[in-house]
Amino acid sequence: MNEEIILKEKERSLHISRIPKNTKQAFIALAEEDFAGDYGMTVKYLFDNFSLWKLLFENLDYKLDNILEIISQIEQKEKSSEPESIRLLSGRRIGKGGKK
Repeated sequence: MNEEIILKEKERSLHISRIPKNTKQAFIALAEEDFAGDYGMTVKYLFDNFSLWKLLFENLDYKLDNILEIISQIEQKEKSSEPESIRLLSGRRIGKGGKK
């Protein structure tokens, strides 16, 4: 029975070394403040948030590319829809200028 508990505990244990001092202190502070010192729940929380951020940033380049494409299409439409001439208040038309 005792060996069975030890084996189960080994399956769920995690040992991490070479953690930067500031990172370790921040992790411990987060665990103490938000999870009553439960490091396992702290790791789960951080991993879940990392997964969400990863999804966001993986799609961010794609979204930015789409936004830039939409902006360039709008700019092209605005340029192509510029009038060839300007109508004055009197009704007289003035060309854009330059020789054709």
